Amino acid sequence: MSARPPVIIIGMHRSGTSMLTRTLQGFGFFMGRGTSRNEECRFTNTLNYWVFGQASATWEKPQGVDLLLDCEDVRELVTDYLRGITAGPASMRYLGAARWLGARSMHGIQFPWGWKDPRNTFTLPLWLDIFPNARVLHIMRHGVDVAHSLRVRRRRAFEQAASRYRARRSAYVNNPFAPKRSGFAHSVSVADLGRGLALWQAYTARAQAHVRSLGDQALELRYEDLLEAPESHLGAIIEFCGLDAPREAVTREARRFRPDRAYAYRQEPELAEVARAHKDMLASLGYHP
Repeated sequence: MSARPPVIIIGMHRSGTSMLTRTLQGFGFFMGRGTSRNEECRFTNTLNYWVFGQASATWEKPQGVDLLLDCEDVRELVTDYLRGITAGPASMRYLGAARWLGARSMHGIQFPWGWKDPRNTFTLPLWLDIFPNARVLHIMRHGVDVAHSLRVRRRRAFEQAASRYRARRSAYVNNPFAPKRSGFAHSVSVADLGRGLALWQAYTARAQAHVRSLGDQALELRYEDLLEAPESHLGAIIEFCGLDAPREAVTREARRFRPDRAYAYRQEPELAEVARAHKDMLASLGYHP
């Protein structure tokens, strides 16, 4: 039995990818050992994070990865290194010991598998150098809902960090090993809805460009469409990922989706106004008023 290529999930943060990958895992799709609460494998996240570091990029400023991709000699070594890691013993961190004994590397996997990481949106050309037959799944969500979710997440993280600091200030400031590893900023750029929306635009435009260039090798769907007609869209996604799920199981899972979560921005005047102010940009990426 020949090895299967991976399904690489791309798309902007807070776009419903965690919901989708959680569902896929329920149907037997392997997302890697030791996934986080966002259903992301720590091993593949670490590899993408390493690539971003080579390019002095961050998830908020991902465009630096393009400079790395355009530098042929650096790209060649980065690709060779990643190919070696995914084919070598480090791949056990993705597969786990039992699966690694069967596959021996990420290039010998014979069951449906892949990984999710928003950084894939910018590192995808490297992964396609390594896995040229990979399938690519892009899920997108309305930009204003994404920007709002980013702002809420950032505010929550800041408040938690500030509370810990105030409660233990003396220990922090008198620590001879200061400064502390984490700070207080927590993605300050997305505290502003407009900047969060611009970041969504960068990720979504890049992901859509990948989808157009890959043809049948890629599948794109909208979070809102998935919520409003989950059974038909789930069926297409399951088939695309190489899974075999009974129709009654798909129907049962579809009932768990909540259509009321689609276009949540319409319920808040501030967010609705942001959508009106950016209607041309949103429309250029498929979200017409």
